[in-house]
Amino acid sequence: MEGDAKRMNSHAVFLNKIVQKDNYTFTIEWSDGLVKDYRLSELQRKCPCAGCVDENTGKRVMDESLIGNDVGAKNLFSIGRYALRINFTSGCSHGIYSFDFLREKF
Repeated sequence: MEGDAKRMNSHAVFLNKIVQKDNYTFTIEWSDGLVKDYRLSELQRKCPCAGCVDENTGKRVMDESLIGNDVGAKNLFSIGRYALRINFTSGCSHGIYSFDFLREKF
């Protein structure tokens, strides 16, 4: 088990830098060199919180079509060394966006 944990950690990717690109997009530079843009409206449409996704079924309960493309962020918060929380200009701001989620889903 200890060897497996070491192997998994040796491949871990972390957030190096985050930069606001414009009012609707931010850019993350990952520790492995990947640079990726994240549109705030797309993130909000994929909000992982219990109010937007049924905890039992995993089905999305929030209507994604109600989120416009002009969603901005009031601010972003670091949640330890594993996630971001975004305070959107409108709609749900309860989701915690893990770094794994950001890498895998977007």
